[in-house]
Amino acid sequence: MRVTVVVGTLTVLSFLAHQIRLAELTLDGEQNVERAFTDLSWTLTLTLADLRAAGQAYVAEGQDRLYWTSKVTEHLATVADSLDNLRRLAISPTSIEALDAVSATMAELETIDRRAREHTSLDQLLLASDLLFTDGQELAARAASQVDLARSAERTLRNETVRQTRTTQTQLLLGGVGISVLAMLLLVPGLRRSGAAPFSDEAQEEPSIETSGETAPLSSEDRLTLEDLDLGAAQADETEAPSAASAGAMPDLRLAADLCTDLGRLADPGDLAGLLARSADLMNASGLIIWVRDPRTATLRPALGHGYPTRTLAAMGAIPEDGDNATAAAYRAGQMQVVEGSEGGSGALAAPLLASEQCVGVLSAELHDGWEASPAVQATVAILAAQLTTLVAPTADNDEVSPAEAHG
Repeated sequence: MRVTVVVGTLTVLSFLAHQIRLAELTLDGEQNVERAFTDLSWTLTLTLADLRAAGQAYVAEGQDRLYWTSKVTEHLATVADSLDNLRRLAISPTSIEALDAVSATMAELETIDRRAREHTSLDQLLLASDLLFTDGQELAARAASQVDLARSAERTLRNETVRQTRTTQTQLLLGGVGISVLAMLLLVPGLRRSGAAPFSDEAQEEPSIETSGETAPLSSEDRLTLEDLDLGAAQADETEAPSAASAGAMPDLRLAADLCTDLGRLADPGDLAGLLARSADLMNASGLIIWVRDPRTATLRPALGHGYPTRTLAAMGAIPEDGDNATAAAYRAGQMQVVEGSEGGSGALAAPLLASEQCVGVLSAELHDGWEASPAVQATVAILAAQLTTLVAPTADNDEVSPAEAHG
């Protein structure tokens, strides 16, 4: 699992780094194109100003008309080339529309220039000057304003693209940080609590019961008081304890939630044995026993179990409520009791089944690998005990002795 987490994290981080690098290349490209578009547009604006000045010069007195007309022709060609370059770089609809307007204006300006040259060749300088200083000036100014509009629109659109790309880079970076933190949390090993809950009396492990002899099946007094529940058919007959679900002292909370849901929705009593088996797997237990209080004899009797043969449960017999063991101590104190296992041995937990007014029984579990000392396991056992309490009802008996009499 650790190897999978490490490899998966490195793969995701590599992908995120690649995406951030691609975004950075996109940013560089956008910024370079924006700078090139700005430079070309300013150059075009200056060329339009030179074009307007050259057009006015070749109708001025004492100027070389051939020189200035060639300059006008040169500037018109430069403007056309600049417009073609700007169209290839433009991506904003507004800037493209503005550049098209500049092209239309330049076509009108070329027409004005041809007419002015015709008037000049006929020595009609007054008519040529009127065209260049009125219509020519207005068209050149209009073209310059359209170039400024295209430059502004292109800069705005590309700046927005840069902003969105920066936002995407930030999100990718934060995602990488979050994944790294999650991976580190998954790789941190769970810590076990070395201490255990105190006993009211000195806790001892449940005594083992020899099962060599034949015994009678459990009577109805030893069974859960659920309507139409046949516990004899529900008891597990496995002869071997199930293996632990995992090696760590951390039950799967999702499995625990599903188990509690299924216990709450239990409709068929025959399904209870399977739910106890799932409970044992969840908490790494080799065996579970539900002890039910018998008020007539002030004892706790094994009503249902998992991981033990049926004859073993029957042979265990009743435990006195004031007995010197963890099960009786959990019943008397109404608190969970912990029996820590010795080296290589099993430990145990005993959780009381607390109803609204009294304790109606105890859930005991024999655990492997020191799971009894885990706070998470203890909490899980307490939750299961609370859920099982709803299936166990106190036995109604007119001759029931009082708690004071039962305890002496």
